[in-house]
Order: sequence, then structure tokens, then C-alpha cells
Amino acid sequence: MRPSGTTAVTLGYAAMCLIWSSTWIAIKLGLQGAPPMTAVALRFIIAGLLVLFIIRLRRVRIPMTRDFARLGLFLSIFHIGLPYVLVYWCEQYISSGLTAVLYSTVPIDVAIFARVLLGDALTPRKLAGAVIGFAGVAVIFSDHLSIGGNEALLAITACLASALSAGLSSVVIKKYAFKYDPFVMVAATFTIGGTLVAAAAVPVEASNPLRFSAGTWGTILYLAILGSVVAFAIYFWVIKRIDVTVLSYQNFIIPVLAVVMGWIFLGEKITMRVAVGAGCIVAGIALATLRTRLGGITTRLEHDART
Repeated sequence: MRPSGTTAVTLGYAAMCLIWSSTWIAIKLGLQGAPPMTAVALRFIIAGLLVLFIIRLRRVRIPMTRDFARLGLFLSIFHIGLPYVLVYWCEQYISSGLTAVLYSTVPIDVAIFARVLLGDALTPRKLAGAVIGFAGVAVIFSDHLSIGGNEALLAITACLASALSAGLSSVVIKKYAFKYDPFVMVAATFTIGGTLVAAAAVPVEASNPLRFSAGTWGTILYLAILGSVVAFAIYFWVIKRIDVTVLSYQNFIIPVLAVVMGWIFLGEKITMRVAVGAGCIVAGIALATLRTRLGGITTRLEHDART
């Protein structure tokens, strides 16, 4: 890192982590006025249009090829549509902080899928990280078996499925998306993903966004502009200026901050088992991702998503 840019990069990194940590409580607040699928659709259609505007300003050409269309459609479903609909749905039944912690298992899923699809070595360090991380998930499950009820258990399962989908799509991104401009890939994924979710939401939720309150629209715009576009732009600015090991710290900074924010702003309770489970997950992520070099576009295609 260049000394002259240290302060700017530090502030950028901090802003990125804070924004992505806050998205979880923004989702929770937004669900008070908008159903899950409609909220997801509006967020990513707005974000996609904004990124398309950025592309136009940069005069970057959008590839009109079959390969790009196939990749864009796949990522629209498995990196945006499916994982975000599941995340929004499950936040109706579990806390924003717990959702963030469970979703943070994405890097562990990436390590496993990378072994299967890319042939990357599943080193003892990565394997130990996965075991510790999923042990933390088991601890959280045991807590909600006694106090959470069936809906909470189903929400936890849905959140883990969301992370699994994001992990799979992240490996696909690494394998196939490196040749495309990241903003072009994101514009296609956001726009198509949001449109597909909107099409599914119309018959299922039958909601009218024109009747949403100002507060609900505020959360949608916050998530679309800051949570999806601004944080993404900061991410790609920061990634060019810091060591990838330092960048990987976001994987366990964000869930911890999300838990703290949920406790401070939403009054979410943190039981001892959830705290222990979250600690195991964060430790597992740290073990699995530290020293890992990034290739192509990383798991924060939006993501972030990290959300």
C-alpha cells in the first residue's frame, strides 16, 4: 500500500465493511413494509440500472455473445435471485445478525466447490476451517432446536442454502467471468436477476410498491445505491490498493459488525450458544481464507452480499 494513499484506502475499506454490515438490519427494517421478493426485485432492478448508467459513462461495451448471456442468466438466478430471496425470507423469522453470520459461510462453501469444480487443493487448513465453521452452525442449530421453533429452524436452513448457492456461483464467476469487465457482469446480473424475481413476485405477493411507506422505500434505495452500487465500487477501488490477505478480513469483520449492529439498533438478543457458534464460524472462515489469493471476480459480485 502506498503511504500517500493509506488514509484514503483505510477509510474506503472501513466504509465498505460498515455498509455491508448495515445491509442486514436494512433488510430487516424494509421487510416491515415490503414482502421479500418484491423488495429483492426493486433493489436489484434499481441497482442494475445505476450500474448500466455507470457503464454508459465509461463507454464500456456490453458483449452480445451466447456465452455472456448464459453466464449472466446463471448468475442472475444463483448469485442474485435464489440467494437473496432466501435471505430476505429468512430474516422474517431470525435476527439480522444471525442471518449475517450464517451467510458468512460462503467462503467455506467456495473452498469446497472450488475443489470439486476447479480442482483447487482442499488443504488441511481449509478443511479444518470448514469443520470448525460447520461445527459453529451445529451449535446454532442446537440453540434454535430448544428456543427457536420450526420457523426459525427452516429459516436457518434457508440461509445456509442461500450461502451454498452464492458459493457455487462464486466459483463459476472465478472460472468464467474473468474475461469480462466486472461492472458489465454486475449490470447484467443485477438487472436480469431483479427482473426474474419481479416476474415471480407478481403472482405470489401481489404487492403495490406505490403504497410503500417512505421508510420502506428508504431501505430499498439504501440497499440498492449504497449496499449494492457504492460498496461494490469501493470494493474494486480498494482491491487494487491493498494486499488480498487484508482484504479477506472482511469475511469475518462483516458478520461480527452485523451482530453488533443488530443488537444496538434492533435490540436483537444474542444467546450464549449463538455467540459460541458465531465465534466458531468466524474462526473457521479466518482459517479457510487467510493467505488465499483471489482470482477473477470474487464472491462480492454485488455481495456482497454481502448483501
